[in-house]
Amino acid sequence: MKHTYYILLALCAAVIVGFSSCKRRPLTTADYKVIVNIEIEEDIVNYKMPHQPSLMRCIFYDSHTGAFVTQAFLPSTGGQVNLIPSREYDVLVYNFDTESTWINEENSFNKIYASTSVIPTSFLTKLRSRSAASEKEKIVYDPDHLYVGRLNDVFVPARSVDADPLVLDIKCETVVESWILEVRSVTGVENIGSVAAVITGLAESNKIAFDELSTNFVSVYFDNQVIDENGLLTARFNTFGANPLSGTTQVLSLVFIDIAGNGRVFNIDVSDQFIDNPEQIIRINTEIDIPKPITAGDGGFAPEVDEWNDVNTEIII
Repeated sequence: MKHTYYILLALCAAVIVGFSSCKRRPLTTADYKVIVNIEIEEDIVNYKMPHQPSLMRCIFYDSHTGAFVTQAFLPSTGGQVNLIPSREYDVLVYNFDTESTWINEENSFNKIYASTSVIPTSFLTKLRSRSAASEKEKIVYDPDHLYVGRLNDVFVPARSVDADPLVLDIKCETVVESWILEVRSVTGVENIGSVAAVITGLAESNKIAFDELSTNFVSVYFDNQVIDENGLLTARFNTFGANPLSGTTQVLSLVFIDIAGNGRVFNIDVSDQFIDNPEQIIRINTEIDIPKPITAGDGGFAPEVDEWNDVNTEIII
């Protein structure tokens, strides 16, 4: 009994000594949080942002391999990213709420790119009959604005768990251009059922980590035209930009469907207006007349149309 008493007394003394000599040592190899502050550039030619993006995707890539490491989904002003291992990163931020703009190869900083989807095959067949050269043409919808921010070679050190977080300030700017089309003038408006347009010679995609345009060709389709009482046709469309290959031409095809379902196409070379045009406004001064059809229909697009009546028109400056 006495022996047991001394053993317990020794154990208590050891515990007391242990507590008195214990010091709080911070963990220096733990992952820790990063605060990302996001600023979105709203000054965009021919475009007024209707609202802030609903969601931003922030991806951290290994800066040496370009491999995906971690990500966070944040509000438009930014937020906190947890569990960041110590290493050097390339950081990419973009809005995650687009409808027609698609992100591909997102697991690689060196490959990630933005593109848009091809228009339906049923309409694609009709548009390809615009000319013989359009047989292998890829026609896509115009992209939504994509706001992208980048930081390269950001070193995240090993820090103690109670250290202040690393703060990153990232400014996001759109990689999409907004253009306005003005055609003066269109007559026979009462005979028009619908209008669509296609512009050739544009870049298929944008490698958003480098803001680098693809040299693959696409044509962009858009159908948001308005014709006022004076016959002025206006439209807006978005694009990643003109294809960067030298000698590229941009041809505008205006596709009119009259109220009987007959199609007429006006092809206009607008290449000169894609060069040194900070306004990003294409102005066409030529008269386009849509005559009254022999047999009137109910209007709108008629899917049974097999051929277009092509009209080649020169730009009048």
